Amino acid sequence: MGQDKAQLLLAQQTLLTRNVNLLSTLNLADIFISGDYAGFQCIADVHSSLGPIGGLHACVEALFNQYGALFIIPVDMPLLSHDECAYLLEQFKGHPEGVFYEQATFPMIIPQTELLKNYLNEVLTSPNNKQRSLYRLIKTVKLHPINYPIEKHFRFQNSNTPEQWEDCVQTYDALNETKELK
Repeated sequence: MGQDKAQLLLAQQTLLTRNVNLLSTLNLADIFISGDYAGFQCIADVHSSLGPIGGLHACVEALFNQYGALFIIPVDMPLLSHDECAYLLEQFKGHPEGVFYEQATFPMIIPQTELLKNYLNEVLTSPNNKQRSLYRLIKTVKLHPINYPIEKHFRFQNSNTPEQWEDCVQTYDALNETKELK
């Protein structure tokens, strides 16, 4: 993207603030941010520049003895709504091994287990970057895949490039126009 995605603005809010507000609607015990952002309860990466696996590792290390599971959403998924998050929480009740959306990987709910902790420590010390894959993590800790209606898959759209960000903004604007017409 060429800039910090957490600071991108959508409807006069940063994506980081939008995500914190979204998670606040879910009755979670606490909300932590992976990274370092003023004004938020943050957990800094122990190993910088390792993407989601590095952030997850830092969170597990910091929160392991305090929480049984982590609910993880990416900052660069601006179309994610309360409905997708609430549905995942509901599915977690029936699948305590952890859940994720098969169509997108994130969001996910992952139990904090010794297997997870050991896996993260192993891959972060491995010289093989390919082992730091989210797909490998999901298979190793055996998270349960959840399907979501195909007509709502757009909610999992990421913004990793300026073009993807523009697509998300256009979709967001169209969704808001539709709401105003109803």
